[in-house]
Amino acid sequence: MVTANRKRVVVLTGVTGVDVGSIADYAKRQFNVETMKFEEFVEEEFNAPVYHAIELLLINRKSAIEKFIKAFNKMVEAVKASNSEAIVVTFHLTYHRRRHIVPNPILPLLNKLPGLHTVIYYVEDYYHALTRLAQRAEKGYTPGVARNQALDPVAILYWRAADQSMLTLLKVEGVNVYIMANKHSREQHTRLLADALGMEYGGVKKFRKVYISHPITKVRMKALAEGIPLPQHPDAKEIEEFKEIVSRRCRDLILFSPTAIDELIVDGKGEMKIVIDYADRWPYPRDTIHQDYRYPVNLADEVFDRLLYPTSETVLNKGYMNVVRNLIQTQIESRDMAYVTQSDFLIAYRPTMYGELHMGVDMEVRAAIAQAKPVYAVIPCEEEPKHYPLFNFWYALRDLDELFRALRCS
Repeated sequence: MVTANRKRVVVLTGVTGVDVGSIADYAKRQFNVETMKFEEFVEEEFNAPVYHAIELLLINRKSAIEKFIKAFNKMVEAVKASNSEAIVVTFHLTYHRRRHIVPNPILPLLNKLPGLHTVIYYVEDYYHALTRLAQRAEKGYTPGVARNQALDPVAILYWRAADQSMLTLLKVEGVNVYIMANKHSREQHTRLLADALGMEYGGVKKFRKVYISHPITKVRMKALAEGIPLPQHPDAKEIEEFKEIVSRRCRDLILFSPTAIDELIVDGKGEMKIVIDYADRWPYPRDTIHQDYRYPVNLADEVFDRLLYPTSETVLNKGYMNVVRNLIQTQIESRDMAYVTQSDFLIAYRPTMYGELHMGVDMEVRAAIAQAKPVYAVIPCEEEPKHYPLFNFWYALRDLDELFRALRCS
């Protein structure tokens, strides 16, 4: 049973290609809430498609901003007039047009949105975001995208970085801000939406947020060396099974997983792959909100060359792909640190797998401890660290039963 506590406004956002609209539609079906799209108010005010309104921001900023503010004020009035106890609003933090990243002029006004409670920023693997963009362009939804509008992997990664930076402007008192990757399970999305909307879901009225930290890179390297597809490698499968068990046993937890985004995909020589198959990617739940994931994704496919970017000058250039790699690496770090910060505590699963510490896990554990957040480390007896134990400020647990007792999960 789903019940509402009080009226709230929840903002869903992300770059084009994330398809936030599908998540808003899911929230509407699941929780019977009203949805609004800010860009529709913009189109009504400008009497033009939103992408043309963005171009006008580049030409006459003062006049265009005035129209954006009018559109925002109309949306505010619509929120006030709504009879719904919860409203989901979608809009972009920034726009990308003519190789410009254009901030949304309404961001400084966001605190005037009545009932604003939570902002959720969604992230998608760049190759699937680009696939959606190409599909939209091919259907004619974004005319002119290939004429002076090129959106290549580097551009969409820079756009995403600018968006994430804009999240710092949304630090309004009393407003929660979360980052959430699309490839989390439908269940985790539902729990986060329920928490944001103040709804009861699955018999739970109050949710706890937890980040699951675990080895990734060395598991990927092991799978590559053994010639086993990553989704079928025993260690990767075990880690994902652990997350599923925690989710089932602890119904009041919202699990943030680092592998819901997986973009640093390399070949045997350590070079970035431009043809990405499912066998290359860390396994993720198949019951996602989006069901349009197709493999392989060939970043040099003619559809990208024709509609989004010149492949010969971008993905087929080794130096260009090194830039892509560097951008992905820096965003992994900032995103995972954001996951730690937005969580109530951290679970480190087998942080000493293969008898050694893993750099990413160690960094995340230290970040959590520095923020005075508990770290529950599940460490089998045979993997207990041999170095001086007083430097380990985690709560060491031997198995799942000990973990569930510590978390007070039924």
